[in-house]
Amino acid sequence: MLRLSKTVVGRRTARSAFLSIIGIICGISTILFIQIATNTFSFTNPVLSCPEALTSSKSTKHHSELVIIGIMTAAKYVDTRAYNVWKTWAQRIPGKVLFFVAEDTYSEHDDMPLIRLKGVDDVYPPQKKSFAMMRWLSDNYLEDFDWFIRADDDLYIRGEQLETFLRSLDPTKPHFLGQAGLGNTAEYGQLSLGQRDNYCMGGPGIVFSRETLRMLAPHLESCLLEMLTTHEDVELGRCVRKHVGIACSWNYEMQTLFHNNQSNPSAFKGWGTNPELMHAVTLHPIKQPELHQDNLITRLRELRSMRIKLEQAKTTSKPVSLVRRVANTTNDMSYWDYTALNKITFCANGINCPRHTIDSNMKNALVDIVTDLFDEFNSNARHRGRILQFQSIQYAYSRVEPRHGVDYVLDIILWFKKFRPPHRATLSVRRHAYVQQTFGQIEAITDEEHVRILKSASTYYTNMTDDEQQETALNSKDSKRVHLLMPLRGRSTTFKRFCENMLEVLPPSEKDIELVLILYKSDNESDDVSIRKEAQALSAVLDVRIVDMDDSEFSRGKALTTGSEAMSPDSLMFFTDVDMLFTYGTIERIRTNTILGTQVYFPIVFSEFAPESWSANDEFSTSHFSYGRTKGYFRHFGFGLVSLYRRDFDAVGGFNLTIRGWGMEDVDLFEKVISSHLRVLRAPEPGLVHVYHSIHCSSDMPEQQRKMCTGSKAQSLASLDFLAEKILPFSA
Repeated sequence: MLRLSKTVVGRRTARSAFLSIIGIICGISTILFIQIATNTFSFTNPVLSCPEALTSSKSTKHHSELVIIGIMTAAKYVDTRAYNVWKTWAQRIPGKVLFFVAEDTYSEHDDMPLIRLKGVDDVYPPQKKSFAMMRWLSDNYLEDFDWFIRADDDLYIRGEQLETFLRSLDPTKPHFLGQAGLGNTAEYGQLSLGQRDNYCMGGPGIVFSRETLRMLAPHLESCLLEMLTTHEDVELGRCVRKHVGIACSWNYEMQTLFHNNQSNPSAFKGWGTNPELMHAVTLHPIKQPELHQDNLITRLRELRSMRIKLEQAKTTSKPVSLVRRVANTTNDMSYWDYTALNKITFCANGINCPRHTIDSNMKNALVDIVTDLFDEFNSNARHRGRILQFQSIQYAYSRVEPRHGVDYVLDIILWFKKFRPPHRATLSVRRHAYVQQTFGQIEAITDEEHVRILKSASTYYTNMTDDEQQETALNSKDSKRVHLLMPLRGRSTTFKRFCENMLEVLPPSEKDIELVLILYKSDNESDDVSIRKEAQALSAVLDVRIVDMDDSEFSRGKALTTGSEAMSPDSLMFFTDVDMLFTYGTIERIRTNTILGTQVYFPIVFSEFAPESWSANDEFSTSHFSYGRTKGYFRHFGFGLVSLYRRDFDAVGGFNLTIRGWGMEDVDLFEKVISSHLRVLRAPEPGLVHVYHSIHCSSDMPEQQRKMCTGSKAQSLASLDFLAEKILPFSA
């Protein structure tokens, strides 16, 4: 047996220890060299600006929450797009939302949960940011959440639909969900994807189950160093495929659930019904936050529908019937409106009747009805082995029952598809649908609360600090004082009638009304003297101010602009005409319906027909405030009378002073208000009556103005009832 001396053994032991120390030093040096050479970032120690994540304890076991969403954003969007996300849909997520930014990015909004990633910048494409975010989520929240979502700052997520979708799946199994992609037309086949490979498109969001992220996280750094393209979503999908063994779900339904419309970025822009909003979980791209209102409206409609169904399920509720109201006489019967295939509506006793294009509210209602109908039809499609798909509406009848709701009769063409063998078939089928939309319960709100809600949504107030809002309120002592601005040239008799009406309707206690008379000289000097005399008499009950325009050419727009220039910025102005008669209730509604920086009031006035066309009953009526069908009509297309504040009048640009002659200046102002941030309140005003007078349309008017003038003249001559009575004897 070979024996070694103690000296030899000692030397070998010392040599081994020395080599071990040298190996450790070399290993540490190599690691440091790699980190410095690659200029990479630390996955395990990112800079954190969300204190709650640092202090959360990982040692105690607790029930995991549903989902955490990581949103990647850049410095130029953190206070715009990202903050809009935080204030809208992020508040309705059943879990947590975090915003991931570069190391040197800060926000002016302290309430935003920002995560600053060490070693990450805003270079596009955001490959480092995406991979670092997923590793950070794994290191900090892997056991706290069931699902993890990678999102962009122009994505919209519907919280309720997301919760329903995720709770139907098992987070303990590997899932990689989103809209599957293979690249656009230019990139197809050039992304180094395998024959059966794909990736989840980053735009509409990518969903990872906890198990997927657990298996993926250890390999994120190596995947970042082995990228084959510049697309971070492609490389993320490649990493999942390689190390987790799954691809993005090929399910066709994912195109609907994770909706992407990159070809038309403004597809979701605007108001009203959005059919794609009904079934989608995410929508991309969303550059403006207004879509959040559409989502809330849709959710509110769903809750109301659920409440109505629950009410109908009660044993004490009335049975469902096609006839919800029985008319006692023919006059009590509701008229049906008919809408043809070409979107033309035929109606009676309404605006634009008997024939006009379909109203936008009816169009949106039909879209909602069809969507709800086919959702109901296909709710058990798998069990029945068939599916129904909408094609078109051939025609539709609709009527409004004021106490109940809206009734519809729809003639629908649809596809009837059987998908079970051996009877697979696709048939075009025509069916009738009888639909009832029930009104919700009456909701009451005070004027003060209504004004508060409107102000809270107005940019005029939301951009103010609390001190500025308080200062505005203190400086608006004149805000409820109504200034009636009236241009006038001659017509002393008509002005006398106006003054007598004001003396009659104004209570003695009313001191906050001023008449601003913008007076032109007429050809009759006695008329001018009479007008000033009547104004002097009227000044006994309200303040009267006269603005002289001398011999200048009469222009309503110029006159009202001159009168408004004499007002303070917070003055409440009402533009009126000498032919108008008031009630005191009109003054109160002007004060209530006009809100500084928020709302402009365009009342719809009752306009009298020529007295020669009145019925016998109307002729005996001495009051102008009676609203018979043969006496007059509500002028839905007149915008000359408007109530607004001087500040808002200036903000929208005022009147177009280049318009001369009759009309057009009011329509121009209305369009400016519609296009501005201000809200328009347009409603019939029973306390405003336009007394009939003859209209003269000059032949030298511009064509468009002359057309409007002759149209107004013809519409104001007589009622349809009067014309029918005159024509009837000759129709036999």
